[in-house]
Amino acid sequence: MFSYNAQRLASAGSMALRAAAQRRFLATVTEATTTPVKAESPFPTHVQAFLRDFKTNEPVSIINLNEKVFAAPLRRDILHRVVVWQRDNMRQGTHSTKTRSEVAGSGRKLAQQKGRGKARVGDGKAPQFRGGGIAFGPKPRDHSTQLPRKVQQMGLRVALSAKYAQDQMTIVESFDQLESPKTRELFKLLRQTYGDEMTLLVSGEENEKLELAARNIPRVEVIHVDETNVLDLLTYNNLIIDKSAVDILEEALAA
Repeated sequence: MFSYNAQRLASAGSMALRAAAQRRFLATVTEATTTPVKAESPFPTHVQAFLRDFKTNEPVSIINLNEKVFAAPLRRDILHRVVVWQRDNMRQGTHSTKTRSEVAGSGRKLAQQKGRGKARVGDGKAPQFRGGGIAFGPKPRDHSTQLPRKVQQMGLRVALSAKYAQDQMTIVESFDQLESPKTRELFKLLRQTYGDEMTLLVSGEENEKLELAARNIPRVEVIHVDETNVLDLLTYNNLIIDKSAVDILEEALAA
């Protein structure tokens, strides 16, 4: 009797274990079939560039750049839209011409209405007379247009990627290596090390020495990373940017 009960309990326990194992297996299969699997891209998510010394232009190390920011496909239509939008916003719109009511002069009728055999005329401020007002002339107005922020950010990514692809971008450790705010020293450094071309320097931090040194150099401009825009990137042939500015751009444009 004892052995029969023990055998029955053992068989019941094994059945419970088998049922629990089966339930766990079914749960695992169900979870595996219903949970979406995120496929990893076989392509690299970054591109590499040399980190150089600002004074010597010698490579110091190799850094990884975000592929979304510095390896975006070329979109000329996006660049065109952003440049047109920037130039529209740069227009002052202060052009103005005088109408016949604003021109100085008498309002006397120049000739009689009938009897001359000629066309009827009014005062001398009419548009058809010399010295008269301008018909449908320009007046002060706002020329600025609107552009979605996503298009603006995409334009920056395309412009930075174009600079990287054309080997016109140099990433330096820092501009703090410039010891003096003298224009002569910076001009000599840029001419001997980076070539005598139009150069745009983008700094991630405020650098008063660099700004003072580059203020009187023709075809050279220094801007903060917050002022980075497509028009400047396309205008200047060379782009020199420090590592801190690269990090800020990647954080802002990679999303």
